[in-house]
Amino acid sequence: MRWAGQLLGWWLGLAVFLQALLLVADASLSPMQLAQYLTGTICIMLLIIYFWRSRLHLNSHVDMLLIMFASGGLGMQLGMTMPGHAGHVAHIVAWWRMCAWMFALGLVPAIAFSRCLRTARRNGYLLWALLIDSSAMLGGMWAAVHVEIVHSDWAAMSRHFTMLGGMMLGMIVGMWIRSIALSAHAPGSEKVHEAERRMWNA
Repeated sequence: MRWAGQLLGWWLGLAVFLQALLLVADASLSPMQLAQYLTGTICIMLLIIYFWRSRLHLNSHVDMLLIMFASGGLGMQLGMTMPGHAGHVAHIVAWWRMCAWMFALGLVPAIAFSRCLRTARRNGYLLWALLIDSSAMLGGMWAAVHVEIVHSDWAAMSRHFTMLGGMMLGMIVGMWIRSIALSAHAPGSEKVHEAERRMWNA
């Protein structure tokens, strides 16, 4: 179990770097801007890996936040960069394609590796937890769509970061709602987290 968690940590760092590569492909940057951009990307990548390795000392929701930010963000970016056609129906298809990739690369590993969803599965309310979290994420992304983005060389980056921020804020709100609505179904959660900490360190 521990080696799988370590492998996922490296994947999360790689996912952040791949997001940056996809974004920089659509931007016109000077050599100095590119160097600064890549330096910032590497710093964020290392920070994600550090937080993942230190997650057992942090709130149990941090696992899911890291997975969705890195791996889910990559899925979102892959869905956004796929070719499409103009038109209302095409925009709807592109929206759900982006969401599908985000859920596939983000939510699926979160179910297996995030402590909060593992606790939800153990206590029998995983589907409710996923419904609340997913709805909140989609709500945050829907709100982010309505943020006006200035058309420029940085438009693709701005759009992605706005969408990613909306998803993360929505997820935080969803976790807050979940902690209130489903708290009665999570007896002894502190003991569960302590047991999981010992298991991951074994």
